[in-house]
Amino acid sequence: MEIKKYTKTRFHPTQFPDGIKHHRHGVSLSAAKVIREALAKALVPYYPVAGRLVSFDDRIEVACNGEGVWFVEAAVADRSLNDWEAIPLSVVKEELLPSCPPHLNQQEMILMMQVTHFQCGGFVVGLKFSHLVFDGIGVGQFLKAIGEIACGQTHPSIDPFWYRDTIPASPMLSKSSLSLLTPKFDIVNSMYDFSIQTIERLKEKIAKETSNINSPPLSAIGDVCLTFAANIRHVLFQLPKAGYYGNCVYPLTITATGEQIMQASLAELVGLIKDAKESLPTKFKEWASGNFKEDPYKISISYNHLTLSDWRWIEFYETDYGWGIPNSISPKTHDFSFTCGILLKQPLPKDGVLEGQVVMKEHEQRFIDEINKCVNV
Repeated sequence: MEIKKYTKTRFHPTQFPDGIKHHRHGVSLSAAKVIREALAKALVPYYPVAGRLVSFDDRIEVACNGEGVWFVEAAVADRSLNDWEAIPLSVVKEELLPSCPPHLNQQEMILMMQVTHFQCGGFVVGLKFSHLVFDGIGVGQFLKAIGEIACGQTHPSIDPFWYRDTIPASPMLSKSSLSLLTPKFDIVNSMYDFSIQTIERLKEKIAKETSNINSPPLSAIGDVCLTFAANIRHVLFQLPKAGYYGNCVYPLTITATGEQIMQASLAELVGLIKDAKESLPTKFKEWASGNFKEDPYKISISYNHLTLSDWRWIEFYETDYGWGIPNSISPKTHDFSFTCGILLKQPLPKDGVLEGQVVMKEHEQRFIDEINKCVNV
């Protein structure tokens, strides 16, 4: 498959007095043109996104210098999106994502976007963003704003705000605690589907079992860890209910011994996750006051430490640039240097999908067998 990237520009915040026209108004415009112009208009209220990340001693800040977002237009002349399953993973994950020229420092960029047109008339929107600025909810809000403007709205339905000072920084943090060297494991990139029926059946089974169980003890340092990012907007009472788009997550980690995990029922494992979620306000308050032994943001990287993210409720899936909501959302996980998984929502009847790098090749079949035992109860 040959991909031709024919336009690369730094796109700056721009006001468009005449609005945006495309095929819905009887004018046929390319998706790249529509999205590019909507992006420029969305950057006016979201002006920090057009800035750059800069380092000052032991902290990183956003310089709101208006240098713009890097936008790439690309085209595929010999393939249709109907050929998606036949497209090599390396092409899907690399060629459909934007890249900036050598004279720009990609590490300073807050967001880059690429729109790739296919022979069939469909298109793919590829996105890279800095997790130092955005979390999933935040970038989903920004993409939804672009879509709303692309569809003719003059302003986003949610007014964005940038009150980073309202989010406390722990007095215990230091530059050394933020740096992390990660080993590389030979982990297999995989995808596992879960139907709606399977998920509902598991929920019913777990609900019946959890009424009479106690969580396994976690007092000792174990050898199995699960970390997932928890949204903390609801515990920051000074934030309005909606609109903040910066990174606003706290990593919750569950630790147990391998023996505890092997002996626990599925309902007991779910109980551990529920307990961790309920502890979020207390743990975050302790972290913000410096009352902790280990920095929760300094996650140890090992083969027995799995990091999970849940994208199913992020507004990626509701973003409409004028051609309808996306058919599919796919993360870039194949070159991560640690074990991770991302929960996705796919077109019905699949519903739940776990994609990521979870196990090494020699353990893949055992992992699949365990999943099958779980979903076939």
